[in-house]
Amino acid sequence: MWLSLIVIVLVLAITYYQASQGLFNALIMMVLTICCAAAAFGAFEWVAVNWLADLWKPSFAHAISLAAIFGLPLLILRLGLDRLIRRDCLLPDWIGRIGGGICGLVAAMMMVGVATTSLQMLPFGESVLGFSQFDVAPANREASDGGPPDPTVERNLWLPADRFAVTVARMLSSGLFSTEHGLHEAHPDLVQAAGWVNTVNAEVSRYAPPKSISIVETKPVRFVYRFTPADERRQQPPVYDVVDSKPGQVLQMVRVKLGAKARDERKSHAFTLRQFRLVGQDGADGPYVQHFPIAIQQADAAETTNRHIRVEKDGRGDWPVVDTIYAPRGNDSEVELVFEVPASFTPSFLEYKRNARVAVKFSRPGSEDEEQAAAPPPPPRAPAAPQGGGPEAVAATTPAEEPSGRRPRQGGASETVPGSGRGGRVRGATTLSGRSFFGEQLPTALTAYQSVRNVDTARGVLRSGHVLAHVDAQEGGTNEPLSRFAVPEDKRLLQLNVQALQAGSLFGRALAQAITTVQNYTVTDASGRQFKVIGKYAQAVVQGESILEIQYFPEQVGTVGGLGKFNRIKEDELTRQDEFVLLFLVEPGAQIVTFSTGGAASREDDLRAENLVAPQ
Repeated sequence: MWLSLIVIVLVLAITYYQASQGLFNALIMMVLTICCAAAAFGAFEWVAVNWLADLWKPSFAHAISLAAIFGLPLLILRLGLDRLIRRDCLLPDWIGRIGGGICGLVAAMMMVGVATTSLQMLPFGESVLGFSQFDVAPANREASDGGPPDPTVERNLWLPADRFAVTVARMLSSGLFSTEHGLHEAHPDLVQAAGWVNTVNAEVSRYAPPKSISIVETKPVRFVYRFTPADERRQQPPVYDVVDSKPGQVLQMVRVKLGAKARDERKSHAFTLRQFRLVGQDGADGPYVQHFPIAIQQADAAETTNRHIRVEKDGRGDWPVVDTIYAPRGNDSEVELVFEVPASFTPSFLEYKRNARVAVKFSRPGSEDEEQAAAPPPPPRAPAAPQGGGPEAVAATTPAEEPSGRRPRQGGASETVPGSGRGGRVRGATTLSGRSFFGEQLPTALTAYQSVRNVDTARGVLRSGHVLAHVDAQEGGTNEPLSRFAVPEDKRLLQLNVQALQAGSLFGRALAQAITTVQNYTVTDASGRQFKVIGKYAQAVVQGESILEIQYFPEQVGTVGGLGKFNRIKEDELTRQDEFVLLFLVEPGAQIVTFSTGGAASREDDLRAENLVAPQ
């Protein structure tokens, strides 16, 4: 409120002063303010990044740069013209008053607009002089008097001088003050972007240097989720409800890697979703628009399915995740964001913390990613509570202590997994979405390997046995080359990509250990036929070396415990970055619909959405 009152008082005071100076002086001031504002909005980012960010606190660089580039030239030019032009034009007094008032109002709106835009870029926190462009979810929900806010509802100043100044500058940037990439392309709505970036805790960095982020992957997704945390006192499991996109909108996932240079002064990657911005065109020749993330991928080791979470629900309503502070764990600096954009939207670049930008290109129509996204999802079901008894934990990030005592919720990137979401971490393993296939090829062609147990090879084919190889030592190897598994003519080899799960409690770990020891893994087809595991392989970094181990015993099909432990690789230490694949011989034409680890952890992954149909 106070900022809006100050803006009105300043605009009225400047307008009155300019009107009292006459039309000629007010006209000069109007022209100078418009020109200086256009120059300032066109150059402030370059000056902030190349000069000011290295001299002082980079989070202040953009605000100081905009104010300085506008104010200093305006002052110098005004003083210079006052010395050159020493008299006003001879016009009737009433014309001078009215004309001066009109020109003075424009000049006042420009001056106050630039000042308030700069002010809103400063890292004050969630509000500036009582004005907040967006409502923020309170740090302590229990202490909040009201329910969750809508993070997209935007406020304007009572007299929107900031938007007036930016609009005039944007028009000039595509005309008289045009550059290679005008303000309208980089900043479709600078005031909105400033509000989103700044609506965070005051101690969270607002700046990341150029070339400090990169795009790992983009692909469409079908839906995001409303997450209701588990209630341990009532023994209620966490619940995930599907939230569809709005009509005419599509959901696009962008996986971003935050580089080492993107860390803040505390060597942290702490951020909120408000600090990302996606810019592009609405249609091939449409206007430039910007979009902000609506969801982030959950990575919960207690759940078999990792989902993109849009809101968290409690007794008072849906709490948006855009205000939660995240901090990726250790070297895991990849983050999956979901944007809700029009179907005709063509992205140009993604921005992180005002200046780190990278070009973005979505998957083209008809691509493999879109075909997977268009497949019908498995029916959503609430996952059961983990049998190990440990608390639900989000494992992809480590919570860094947030300013004001608020701890950030963990989040970040991980592989998505299909299935029912039941069974917890005692299951030993769960499938990874979109990475399983039918085929006879080895994961890597081998020319240098060790025979661990009962290895039988012939003409480049591994008939059976346990093989260990150093991946980096394959060039120049002297062993018989191996490139394929031996598969009977009446069978097809399913290579099911899975993720090892680690239980949390002592009891849970005991159950998981029993499951991984027996290894009674099975898959079932649509007609109810069950197929048991006959092999497995894993590739992981062990003591600085990339190790590949393969066990393949097709003659042991139907036995339990036929597969032993790996020699160098420990299954219970495999992470999402490692590769772990189970091998099954199935009938031609069989459609695999479930995966189970058997025994006490017989909850099944639903694989119908994977469309795993064995070739005829």
